[in-house]
Amino acid sequence: MLGDCELRGSALLGRVVTLLRANCFNYLSLETVLSEAGVISQIPMGRITVMSSGRSNVISCGDYGVVEIVHTQKTPSGLTGLLTYDSVCGLWRASVVQALQDIRDTHRDTGLVNWEIANEFVR
Repeated sequence: MLGDCELRGSALLGRVVTLLRANCFNYLSLETVLSEAGVISQIPMGRITVMSSGRSNVISCGDYGVVEIVHTQKTPSGLTGLLTYDSVCGLWRASVVQALQDIRDTHRDTGLVNWEIANEFVR
């Protein structure tokens, strides 16, 4: 079965992260995960959002899209049970619950979040 990353056409962008941030803890989160789960209505086309132990940055990959990296101090041991591995992307993927927590922790705009749908995941 193909991972969500490949279905969205973002497998290459995920691989870029694994190469450029090989010494960092990285995982898909924020708008990428929330959009795929239907919690936000807008789909970030050609863009993935990644939490990383490295510094924040936006990396343009030309026609392939954009990788937005947001710094976090969270550790793999602190996220046990909240991440799954996507072998197609080569990245860990946050659960919807964790992506919602990340969006709050990073003070990102929550105006697009459909809280009725989001609350179904939190229960």
